[in-house]
Amino acid sequence: MRNILKMIALAALLAGCNLPAPGLAPPRTPEFESTPVEPTLGIPNPFPGSITPTPGQAEPPTPAGEPTVEVPTLTQLPATEAPAVETPTQPSVQTEPPPQPGDDRPEEAILIQQPGPGSRVTSPVLVAGIANPTFEQNLGVRLVLDDGTELAIGPAMIEADLGQRGPFEVLVPFNISGERQAFIQVFDSSARDGGIIHLSSVGVTLAESGDANIVEVEPHRERIAIYQPALTAQVSGGVAHVEGFALASFEQSLLVEVLDADGHIVGSQSVLVQSAEMGVPGPFSADVPYQVSATGPGRIVVRDLSAAFEGDVHVASVEIELAP
Repeated sequence: MRNILKMIALAALLAGCNLPAPGLAPPRTPEFESTPVEPTLGIPNPFPGSITPTPGQAEPPTPAGEPTVEVPTLTQLPATEAPAVETPTQPSVQTEPPPQPGDDRPEEAILIQQPGPGSRVTSPVLVAGIANPTFEQNLGVRLVLDDGTELAIGPAMIEADLGQRGPFEVLVPFNISGERQAFIQVFDSSARDGGIIHLSSVGVTLAESGDANIVEVEPHRERIAIYQPALTAQVSGGVAHVEGFALASFEQSLLVEVLDADGHIVGSQSVLVQSAEMGVPGPFSADVPYQVSATGPGRIVVRDLSAAFEGDVHVASVEIELAP
């Protein structure tokens, strides 16, 4: 009997080892093994492990003793740092690719800021931009149809002191039936011989009626920069060496011309822009034979010819002294 009582007491003692000790909580599963709760709206939860409440539902209370997670708030950028938003009626366009290695062209000598390429314009069209100083700050403006027909021509003035770069704007009226593709051209002419010293152009659609869609142009580099010969340098020996950096509009091709004191062409040669791909600016170089009988003023002209008509898309030049 005594042995039976001892066995019953021992069994009770062993069973008591599995009871929780007074004052101790049962063990918890670590939090990092818990399964995150996804939102009920079908939107991925940006903060795994947190709960995104549905609209109209109160946020669940934070359990006592649990760490709170602060959700970062978005900060509105200042207006100067915010990315520009283009509107359908007045988008902003970049007229050429970013600068390439070796590209140190200056800013465009005659920059047409409005209307930009691809604009749809009605009469009268406002032509505005900024230009380097010219003789008595005069400029010429003309509309040329895609077949070469000159539709309108007139003067414009640079609104700046003599010798200073400044803005220009002029209203150009035109008459047309329906719609036609055309070029708006702004140019600077030589006071010596009347030849074009510099010309810029943009392709637009001329419309008889309807809504205008004006595209504005961001400032950009000169399309044709002539590095050699330098301004007023003497060119002699019957060959003019010309170097520069340019963006050609058609098959990477440019035309280099040598002009005498009267503006007559005494030498010319085609040259290709050496760039990795079409539509990308690059260097060009040409040795142009010429013939003159006496030393006098001259001009090196580089022309970007239009593929649509027998005219120019862009012209740049440099005044030199030309010798036999």
